[in-house]
Amino acid sequence: MLAVDVRQSLKNGDTVEVGASRWWKFSADTINQHGDYLLAFVDGQVCVGAFEIVGSEPDEAEGGKYVFDLRPASRFQWALGKKLPLPPGRNPVRILSGQALREFLDSDPR
Repeated sequence: MLAVDVRQSLKNGDTVEVGASRWWKFSADTINQHGDYLLAFVDGQVCVGAFEIVGSEPDEAEGGKYVFDLRPASRFQWALGKKLPLPPGRNPVRILSGQALREFLDSDPR
């Protein structure tokens, strides 16, 4: 599962989905291994969007940063407004895997 910080996009007037969908620096291996779902977060690692990635491709005009075709992920709507267990760091792109992913999935109230 991927996660991106959409704070700057929101400040620029974009919607969460638009901000989450474009120009993120991931490797092709990361997309292949973790690119099923994408969570958008803002300050304090609060989830503001949960999406299924239905397509992705690097945008050569943007230095190979990825553009995603997204649709809302109904199975993760419960996470909106919740703090995500993201790995530490200041990078605006993150990967939820291992213990962090388990903690996130275990938080599902169902």
